[in-house]
Amino acid sequence: EIESWKSDNQGYFVAKFNMDEVKDLEGIEIGGYNTLTLSGETGIGTFTGSDEILVINNIPSKKK
Repeated sequence: EIESWKSDNQGYFVAKFNMDEVKDLEGIEIGGYNTLTLSGETGIGTFTGSDEILVINNIPSKKK
């Protein structure tokens, strides 16, 4: 499930997911490319699309 989403400054769709849920996916390669398939519904029908995405484990730095 998408945790948050937006359009970047070039109009591309950007989604953020709960990392714990991503890590639990079977066959996921953290630090490598994985196939993401996104599907859903709009007011006029359904959509689906797939792409290779890089899954990273971004650990925030500690604030001083």
